Amino acid sequence: MTRSSDRVPGDSGRGAHPPLSGPGEVRRSADDVDAVWLTTVLRSQGLLPQDAAVVSFSPEPVGTGQMSDTVRFNLHTEPASVGPASVVGKFASQDTMSHATGKIMRAYEVEVRFYLEVSPRVGTRLPRVLFAALDPDEAWFTLLLEDVHSATQGDEIDGCNATVAVAAIGQMAALHAPCWGDADLASREWINRATPASEEFTAAIVAGVFPGFLSRYQDRLTPAHVELLESFMPHLTSWMSRERDPRTIVHADFRLDNLLFTPERPDPVVVDFQTINWGMGAYDLAYFIGGSLEPEVRRPVQDELIAGYHQALIDQGVEDYSLESLVADYRRECFGGLMMGVGASMMVKQTDRGDRMFLASVSRHAQQALDLDALAVLGDL
Repeated sequence: MTRSSDRVPGDSGRGAHPPLSGPGEVRRSADDVDAVWLTTVLRSQGLLPQDAAVVSFSPEPVGTGQMSDTVRFNLHTEPASVGPASVVGKFASQDTMSHATGKIMRAYEVEVRFYLEVSPRVGTRLPRVLFAALDPDEAWFTLLLEDVHSATQGDEIDGCNATVAVAAIGQMAALHAPCWGDADLASREWINRATPASEEFTAAIVAGVFPGFLSRYQDRLTPAHVELLESFMPHLTSWMSRERDPRTIVHADFRLDNLLFTPERPDPVVVDFQTINWGMGAYDLAYFIGGSLEPEVRRPVQDELIAGYHQALIDQGVEDYSLESLVADYRRECFGGLMMGVGASMMVKQTDRGDRMFLASVSRHAQQALDLDALAVLGDL
C-alpha cells in the first residue's frame, strides 16, 4: 500500500525554514521575549528591513491549548507599519502537570521537528515557521510562527457541519498522502516512536486514570456511553498493540480546536502538531468525524465523508488501499477518541472549558462506536 510517486510536494510558498536552535536559545515563556529578539528574528526571515526595528509589542493569549501556551505579539515598529503587524509565539505550558505530560509524551520535541523536518513535504495549509528552538532534555521549546490574520479558531464544543468537515478532511488527506508508506519517515525514531513497551505503558496510564475520569464525569455521561467505555477498557492494551497497516504521518489530535478558518478560502490552516506519530490515516479520519460532528449531523454524511477522504488519497497518488479496507479501518480506529479523551482529560490542567470539551468529545465518540457496533471487532484483535 504505497504512493504511486516519490515526488515531494513543494513548500506551498511558506518560505524557507529557519535552522533549529539549541537549549540556549529557548524562550521558556512570553515573559522571556523582548523587542530586540523579535527584531533579529524578523530581519533574519526577510520580514523586516535591516533599517527597521520592533520597538515595542503587546502580548495577548491565543486559543485554549491544554499542553502549551500560545501568545500573539502585536508589534510596534519604527518606521511604523513596516513588517508583520503581529506574530505568534508558542511555548511549553507553565502548568506543572501539563508540562510534565508534555515531557513524557515528547510533545514539544515532536512539534518542533515536525515543522522543520516534515512540513515542507506536505500540502496541508500550515503557518510559516519563523524561529524554532528546543531543549528536549528539560522539555522547553520556542516556536515563532506567522500569524494567520483574520482566522477564527474552530470550536470542538460547538461542532461543525458537513461542509466544514469536507474542507477539513481535504487538509487531512494533504497531510497523509505525501507521507504514505514513506520508509524514510518510518525510520525516524521521533515519529515512529511506539514500541510494545510504550504501548503497554500508555494503556496502563489510561486505564489507571479511568476510575478518576468516571468519578469526575460519569454523572454527565449517559449510561450507554459509560457502559461502552467500561466495555472497551479491558481491550485497551490489545487495541493499542494491534498490527497497523498502511501507515503514514498522522496528526493524532485532528479536531476543530486545532483548525483555523480564514474568510478568503474554505480549507483551514492546521496547527498543533505535538501528537504526530506513525499510524493509520483512518485514525485521524475517525477521530475528526466522530469528535467534530454531533451524531445527528454525522450519521447521514459519514459514508460520504469517508469516501471523499479515500478519493483524495487516490488523487494524490496512494495505491492499493481500497475503500472497503478504509471503512474497516475506520471502524477499528474509532476508539482513538475515547482513549484520548479519557487520558488527556486527567493529565492536563482542569478548566471549565476543558471539561465541556472532553465531555463533548467522549460523548460523540462513544455514540460513534455504538453506531458502528465497533465493540464487535475487539474480539478479533
